Amino acid sequence: MLKSIILASMIILLSACNDFNHLESEQNEKSEKNPNDKIVVKIGSDYITRQQLLDSISKLPLKQKILIQSSPKKMNKYIESYINKEVLYREALTRGFSERENIKKSIEKYRKKVLIKSLTDEILKQEISDKEIEQYYGANIEKYKTALVTQVSVIPKNKENLNTDELENLLKNIRTQLEKDSSLEEFTKSNLYSVKIRESFEINKDKYNKILADTVYNMNIGEVSEPVKLNNSYVIFKLLNGPDYIPFKNVKNNIKFAIRNNNFNNYLNNLKDLAEIEIYIDNI
Repeated sequence: MLKSIILASMIILLSACNDFNHLESEQNEKSEKNPNDKIVVKIGSDYITRQQLLDSISKLPLKQKILIQSSPKKMNKYIESYINKEVLYREALTRGFSERENIKKSIEKYRKKVLIKSLTDEILKQEISDKEIEQYYGANIEKYKTALVTQVSVIPKNKENLNTDELENLLKNIRTQLEKDSSLEEFTKSNLYSVKIRESFEINKDKYNKILADTVYNMNIGEVSEPVKLNNSYVIFKLLNGPDYIPFKNVKNNIKFAIRNNNFNNYLNNLKDLAEIEIYIDNI
């Protein structure tokens, strides 16, 4: 944990110095273009202007940016922090920290992570057209089918000494209550069974257990299913609405996310093919 904090602090120092360490000639050239830009901080022959300071603040997260600009005191603290980083960075260079092998490795490791993230972000941010989204929706329409149910799950607490007649009677009573739209609260108080009720529960066929989804998607509205055994539980459904397709507008953003992921995975797989990767399992 301490190593991570030190590394993060080191990178912050480096990034801060990128804002500060402009050659004086470049600053003078900028000043000629904008004579109203005033120097805020001067450290040796280097300095930062008011515009540079504002530019650095603009890159911060919104909440942090608002906080810094909320009062002169907060702004002064930000400038002081900026100066502290620059002074510490210069001292680290003077003492030869940049030549230490462990630090070189840490910086290179972090550099690799930043480059990978930057590439990934660029690929994922590529624009997806409405036409692409509509085509994906049409080609994968079954993924966006949903049904609204009441679901009752029954799990025997004592599986080794299960009284099957008693269990069958309980499941029958639950089905009867579901058919009548009566309260199921009494069943949740059982000492022998754990009974869980999910009312107005939405089931997406593509994302739900296949056995249970197939049961629901073959029912009619108002119908109550026979108990479905799944591992140690018994599940009963009452279909309230559907099955029906989710409107395009309701899943448009989800589809855009799916397309971006698909595009990235295709891009990554293509890179792996070109890289001619070989894995020697026996050597692991």
